[in-house]
Amino acid sequence: MAVLIVLFVLGAALAVYSCKGLIIYWLEVAVSNAAGTRGKKNPWLEGSYAPVKQELLEADLPVQGKLPAALDGAYVRNGPNPLHQPIGGHHWFDGDGMLHAVRIKDGKASYSNAYVQTSKYKQEKKAGRPLFFTLGAMERLSGVLIYMLQQLKEKLGVVDTKDGHGPANTSVVFHNKQLLALVETDLPQVVRVNNDAHIETLERQTYGDQLRSPFTAHPKIDPETGELHGIGYSFSKPLMHYYVIGSGGTVKLDIDIPLPDPVMMHDFAITEDYAVFMDLPLMINQHDMIKGKPLVNFNEGRASRFGVLPKRCEDADKVRWSELPAMFAFHVANAWQEGNAIHLFACVYAEGFDFVNVSAGKDGSLPRLTEISLDLDSGKASMRTVADVHCEFPTIPDRLVGRKTRYTYVVTYKYGGGFDRPYGLAKIDLAASSPAAAVPAQIGFGRGRFGGEAVFVPRSTDPAALKSEDDGYLATYVYDEQTDSSEFMVYDACSFSAEPVARVKLPQRVPHGFHGKHINAAQFQAQFPFDIHFLPDI
Repeated sequence: MAVLIVLFVLGAALAVYSCKGLIIYWLEVAVSNAAGTRGKKNPWLEGSYAPVKQELLEADLPVQGKLPAALDGAYVRNGPNPLHQPIGGHHWFDGDGMLHAVRIKDGKASYSNAYVQTSKYKQEKKAGRPLFFTLGAMERLSGVLIYMLQQLKEKLGVVDTKDGHGPANTSVVFHNKQLLALVETDLPQVVRVNNDAHIETLERQTYGDQLRSPFTAHPKIDPETGELHGIGYSFSKPLMHYYVIGSGGTVKLDIDIPLPDPVMMHDFAITEDYAVFMDLPLMINQHDMIKGKPLVNFNEGRASRFGVLPKRCEDADKVRWSELPAMFAFHVANAWQEGNAIHLFACVYAEGFDFVNVSAGKDGSLPRLTEISLDLDSGKASMRTVADVHCEFPTIPDRLVGRKTRYTYVVTYKYGGGFDRPYGLAKIDLAASSPAAAVPAQIGFGRGRFGGEAVFVPRSTDPAALKSEDDGYLATYVYDEQTDSSEFMVYDACSFSAEPVARVKLPQRVPHGFHGKHINAAQFQAQFPFDIHFLPDI
């Protein structure tokens, strides 16, 4: 009898162990039910944010107008598209990365969309359910329990994090002949757009295991050296890293930079000689969840700090910090040196930021483009509002990163409209004498039509052939809520006419997402280690 009991206990233990993933899943379901987040209506899963179910590949799309030769190559935009219905809480930043690409050649266009095949995506697709915790679930005591269950899953082997756990859903960058899909919680995924527009994921880029931190979603490529400058942040000390990757893909620098507290550091800047870091008071504190708060909170009582470090400097003690009142900024337009000062332009939430709802602070104001000036001699900082327009997602020509620019191009929002109502684009004159004079032109997408970040594409890849800084085009996706469809839109950046140069009807809706990139014809071919001329044309 004793033997039978032992065998029964062992068998039961084995059965429980073999079902450990499902048991933890149902525990997560129970926690989410108790928290009231399971099945709750979620704006990030509805309307223009709702994920698309199909991965398509369609050629010879209808074009209205004429696609300029400068656009030959591909326009690729990244954004969240959750594979599975979340167990409980869900944030806009949580979904699996999906790339939407328009391949352009000789005036013709093809479209494709595909998930970035991250380790997270592949594990969850195989399991048929979510396996990794979400930012949207990291609130109150239930968030603590969900996080503890995630740690248990890792220890029991329910999930494998050795190849990362990020969704690669935020942006794309082209460096060292590789197109990289990025998120700030993981290393890049190397992806490729093929000649027929088909998107494939090749590998996770580890840089020979030389990087000791996650990758930024907003690296800066020095137009003179081709070096990629980036930052990474984490929950544990030293909290921040600054790294430089050479044009050939070798890590040249990776240093620790101490911070007083863990913060969300989404973007930074470079100039010709310096890297500029933004230590802003959007705090990450796991203990806040025990107090009934979200994991990420804006602390209005903490100063905003801006750190300046000579590029490629290996001594973190040489960072010079300047302070301003509490504020937040996701995105930098550009920065440059002028005399003994650095001028940094960013879309600033002056009254704080509500991370849970992705909205502005107390007065509901959306961000405005703001100039932050840092005096390198005195260490003092000042700020001014550049333009009297609510805006986000600023872009400039890649060739002018870290150099003085006249214009930046932004997505515009109406007061109280929220981030699902980006109604147009604005061209902001950074040299204007007043905020009222800083917006020489705007483009409206039309009634019930909403767009996203507009990527600048120069009319020529030869700077000497350009007539002006704004000699080029702006490319973006625009969603029409009346027809539930999307178009690829191209505008003239110089004239800033509301009449598009070209528009391409897409075969399905493109959900609201984040950041895109245009890779020109030479960059497109550089993706391939062999001649692609024999491949089928679009």
